[in-house]
Amino acid sequence: MKILAVDDHALIREGLRAILHGSDPDLVFIEACDGQSALLRLTEHQDIEMALLDVRMPDCDGIELMSQLQARNPALPVVMLSAECDADTVRRAIDNGASGFLSKASLNQVLVSALNLIIAGGIYIPPEVMRRAPAQTPPAGVSLQAVSASHPEATESVRPLVPAVTTASGTAATELGLTDRQTDVLVRLLEGKSNKQICRELDLAEATVKVHVRAILRVLGVNSRTEAMVAAARLGFRAADVSGDSPA
Repeated sequence: MKILAVDDHALIREGLRAILHGSDPDLVFIEACDGQSALLRLTEHQDIEMALLDVRMPDCDGIELMSQLQARNPALPVVMLSAECDADTVRRAIDNGASGFLSKASLNQVLVSALNLIIAGGIYIPPEVMRRAPAQTPPAGVSLQAVSASHPEATESVRPLVPAVTTASGTAATELGLTDRQTDVLVRLLEGKSNKQICRELDLAEATVKVHVRAILRVLGVNSRTEAMVAAARLGFRAADVSGDSPA
């Protein structure tokens, strides 16, 4: 595993290195102190498998830097780090393609478990942000069963947000009134993919994807992608169930 950590504080980078090497001694840890050096590191190490970015750095906005990194490597999972986890910043990060958002005050085990969850294809949103989000009323026929951890190392505070739309009868998302194409888009939304990534995978125009996303948000009764993930998690959804695939 090769991880790029971008933060203007050397102490934060050293702390991340110690925590991650403690959980995986074979991990390759690449450092950058600003946006320009981060882009250079990605060019030098094209096999980087994940990036950890500070939200606020002197020379750049971390979320904008994420867009630049993913323009060069669209499949790169990016986790945002911040001293504060205000809901607006978390929403902006996830809506722009982040696979997770972590507080710098997180416990070591929470950090490691969250990264393992993201590596397995999940999305991590801080539990305090989820608690502050308004409760969603489930659509008719949808079960409110608790979310079960899809990754064995997920702790109580690290819940998987690779959620899906499982109905009470266990059928696909069509019971929510979604079309097959909207279901395809929903699967990828809950995998944390950006509109551009969805366009490429489904061979759709970006305007068409935006129409489908708006329809999905309307069905879930939410206003953003982040709120959709929270709503889906609260409904006990898993991405495999949206597409009708059987659990592995």
